Amino acid sequence: MGRATLIGFSAIAMWALLALLTDASGAVPPFLLSAITFTIGTSVGLVARLFMPAAANRPKIPPQVWVIGIAGLFGYHFFYFTALRNAPAVEASLIAYLWPLLIVLGSALMPGERLAWN
Repeated sequence: MGRATLIGFSAIAMWALLALLTDASGAVPPFLLSAITFTIGTSVGLVARLFMPAAANRPKIPPQVWVIGIAGLFGYHFFYFTALRNAPAVEASLIAYLWPLLIVLGSALMPGERLAWN
């Protein structure tokens, strides 16, 4: 198994376990749970970046892009954790994972656009 396949498999496994682990986290408030998960993710990312040989040669990302990206991810997970606290995990996950389909269907509402089989 190649390195990329292993990384992809671990990403799918983590994504699939999100609802289960959130449900198992008990009474931890959603905001605290989001903060804990992002602290762990940031720590792993910073340590991994220290060991990357070409980290200094990468293009600089503007601060506003970082703020929008982090706020969006944090907000998504906060509301996802809140939904899992207030609804059964299966129903909340079904709604949360329908967003790609809803984006495609919503794109038909854009001016001059329509859905078609290509």
